[in-house]
Amino acid sequence: MSPTAMTKYALDQTRAQMQVCTIFFGKAPYDSVYITEQPNFNFGQSWPSLVYLPISAYIDSTQRWMLFGQINTKFNGFVQEVTPHEVAHQWFGHGVGWASYHDLWLSEGFAEFSAGLFLQQAVGKKWEKDYIDFWERQRVRILEKNNFGVSPNDAGPLWLGLRLNSPRSAQAYQGDTYSKGAYVLLMLRSLMYADHGPADNRDQAFIDMMHDFMESHHDSPASTESFKAIAEKHMTKQMDLQQNGRLDWFFNEWVYGTQVPRYSFKYELQPADGGKVKVHAELKQSEVDDHFAMFVPVFADFGNGMVRLGQMGVIGNSTRAVDFILDRQPKKVALNSYKDILER
Repeated sequence: MSPTAMTKYALDQTRAQMQVCTIFFGKAPYDSVYITEQPNFNFGQSWPSLVYLPISAYIDSTQRWMLFGQINTKFNGFVQEVTPHEVAHQWFGHGVGWASYHDLWLSEGFAEFSAGLFLQQAVGKKWEKDYIDFWERQRVRILEKNNFGVSPNDAGPLWLGLRLNSPRSAQAYQGDTYSKGAYVLLMLRSLMYADHGPADNRDQAFIDMMHDFMESHHDSPASTESFKAIAEKHMTKQMDLQQNGRLDWFFNEWVYGTQVPRYSFKYELQPADGGKVKVHAELKQSEVDDHFAMFVPVFADFGNGMVRLGQMGVIGNSTRAVDFILDRQPKKVALNSYKDILER
């Protein structure tokens, strides 16, 4: 509990997040960043080259147990998120600003996405549980109904920003701008992910998009439409559903709309030629309109964790069947194992 040890813990997290953000988003907009504490236990804030962290960000889970005598899962989640979120604001919010209140999700949502990225990229081999728990928290924040029976997502589209808040939806801005905004970027990453090729190059299309986004808005604030234009420059061939080079379908669903699909999934393992195994997978999408489209990732566990097999595309309230041919039999096949796609 010494001040020196506590400071080292916060600085280690900061340095790691700076490295992650530099890889995924490009060079930091400032040559250095200063980290300091402030006494509020539940509040962090980022300024250009200066980050205020709550004192709780300086203590690890063992120290929190020593102080409180218990483990508070919800508060642990906040502590996991706050440092990487506030550090990421050096890129989103300061490196790139926003054009209007409609576009605040490009700052808060992108910083929240970066907190999840930190948990995946910077915490070592045992990242999976914390990472999955992080995205489950975001999902709950978006879809959980309050005492009035209204969830943040029910209050209106992400694009409405602060106008989502009302006496009946007091947490809607937070749930949509932070959590759903983070999910929009996560889903774009999933759609752009290369399921084949070198393992260290699977995120390259997404990385190129984010570098382009930062560089293109160095001297001008970002809007939802200017980000959409960048995404369209880097989208994969599969993402061009309307064959017009545009991502209208995706942004209409997730930024300008409020639909969230429900999925059910089943599969059968069958022998295939050459000693291989065929996975016959069926994906059902429901609770959306007839035009709602999504590509949902499918994973297999061969004994060493989940491996992504590919994506299953589905449109409307329908069922889609896809066969995957594998070299060996998996222990398990599952849909959306890392919560890449927002679902009910």
